[in-house]
Formats: sequence, structure tokens, C-alpha cells
Amino acid sequence: MRKGWSDRFFGGFVLIGVGVIFLLQQMGYVDISLGSIISTYWPLILIYAGLKNLLTSRGQGGSFLGAFILIAIGGYFQARALDWYIVSPGDFFKFLVPGFLILCGLHVIFKPNRPASSKKMKAPIEPMGFPPEPSELPNLSDLDGGSQSTLDKQFEEKFGASFGNRKENEIKRNSYEFDDSDGYEEEDSHHKYDRRHKRHKVEFDNFESSVNREKVNKSAFIGDVHMGREYFELKPTNISQFIGDTVLDLTKAQIPYGKTKINISAFIGDIKIYVPDDMDLGIKVNSSSFIGDMSILSQSKSGFMSSVQTCSPYFRESQKKIVINVSAFIGDIKVNTVG
Repeated sequence: MRKGWSDRFFGGFVLIGVGVIFLLQQMGYVDISLGSIISTYWPLILIYAGLKNLLTSRGQGGSFLGAFILIAIGGYFQARALDWYIVSPGDFFKFLVPGFLILCGLHVIFKPNRPASSKKMKAPIEPMGFPPEPSELPNLSDLDGGSQSTLDKQFEEKFGASFGNRKENEIKRNSYEFDDSDGYEEEDSHHKYDRRHKRHKVEFDNFESSVNREKVNKSAFIGDVHMGREYFELKPTNISQFIGDTVLDLTKAQIPYGKTKINISAFIGDIKIYVPDDMDLGIKVNSSSFIGDMSILSQSKSGFMSSVQTCSPYFRESQKKIVINVSAFIGDIKVNTVG
């Protein structure tokens, strides 16, 4: 199927469909708004783009894999728009990524070899001609050699040959003495600076190591992260996840006085946080998600590019405070109180 024909067919089909809908609405047969149609059937654009790449790929593996991704994503969101709820976005992309890797592996194994004749032969580069040799220049010493030698002879006859050498030796000796004294002073200042720099560096390293010991850093590429199955002391925590679910249970945590920050980020996967229902504890949550549902304390949101900022009552007056920053690209985010 040629590319130009498919573009014309799709464009004409869209115009015909929009015209038919407007005509039926004007005649009173249907009561459908254009906005509801676009919000419901927009994933068909992704499916069309995937089918178009699939039909025009001509056996190229990269286009085939890209078409598979577009068709899969478009089909999933079209099913969600039609209320054909199957799995959550996090679970869907968990299955999509391994499927994509399997297709990549099959493409590498069964990739057809290109014939050698298809390689373009480069034309040989013709050697460039050598430039002409430059003409010989006259020696400058021959031009003014006579005058120079005459002046030197006259100077030596009048003052003697040792005068210039003695004056030159005195200048060199004075410069050596000046350089030696200056070098001693400069070397002494460098030693003092090095000692001070080493002392400050050791103090800074000790301070940095003590700060790092007070933080908890966890990361995972593929897999789930679960914290809080046993009693533990809560510290500033950073959790990063690529593919997988993250569960943080703070009901068994010993929460210190003051403010404690928790940062959680995930690319694909659900994030669940359970906090105790304590009057002395203040919770503040900043959450953002590109695709997925969010349920943060008493607020909920769903859709694309969603964000929620909320805090518990009397957060500023609480003696114990927890600030939670959560971000996910694809997945659901839940922060619930327990107790």
C-alpha cells in the first residue's frame, strides 16, 4: 500500500465521518457532541499510526516494533475509554515491556541479511596535485652580514671581548638569587595552603559521611520494593524504581520529632503508602503522574498529567511532620491513612 494513498484515504474517511455526524445531528437523529467523540475515540489515532507503519515498514524491524507499541497502547486506552476495564496502567505496561523485549530478541534472531550488492560503492578519491616547490629565498645573513660583523669588531676593539660576557654573567647571577629567594617564599606559602586545605577537606568529608549515614537510599531496576514489614526507625528516605511496585508502610515506624522527607519516584509501577492516623502527626503530600489514577488522603484524581498537593489538618502545628514527594510516569499512586 502506497503512503500517499493511505494518507488520502484516512483524511477523506475522517472528513466524511465528521460530516455525517454533523448532518445527523442537524436532522435530529443523534445527539452527540464532537468533544465527547474526540475524548472517547482519540486512541484510534495511535492505532491508525501503528497500522500505517506496519503496512509501510517493508520488512524493517524498527518500524515493525514501533507499530506494535503504538497499536498496543492505542488499543489499551481505547478499551479504557469504552469502559472495557481489564488491568491497571501499571500492570499493562509491566506486560508490555517484556513483550517488547521478546519481540526485539526475535527480530535480532530472525533478522534477514542484506545482500552485499545493496551496499553503495564509494568512488575512489583522486589524488590532488602537488603544489609547486617554493623558490629559494636569499639568506638574510648574507644581506647584512658585513655591517653586523664590522660593528662587532669595532665594539670588541674599543671595550674588549670580556666586557659583554662579564656583564651578562652578573645579570644571570642576580636573577638566580632573586628566583631562589622567591621560590623559597612561594614554596612555604604552598605548604601552608596544602595543610589548611587538607584539614578542611577532612572536616568536610567527616561531615558529609555523618549526613549520609542519616539517610536511607533504595533503588531497583525491575522488581518490587516493600518497606515497613517490621518495626523500624524512620529516616529521610529516597526510593527510585524503574519497573515494579513500591509499598511503604509507616504504621510500624518510629517517627522522630521534626520534619522528615520521603522522596519516591517510579517509571512504571504503582506506589502505595500507608500512614498512621495520629493526631500528633502531620502529613504533606506532593504527587504527580503522567498516566494513572491518584488517591491522596481525601483527594482523588485520574487521567493524564495529574498532580495533587494536599496536607493533613493542623500540619503546621504538628510536632512530627512527614513530607512525601511522589512522582510516577505510568502507574497509580495511593496515600491512605490507617488506624
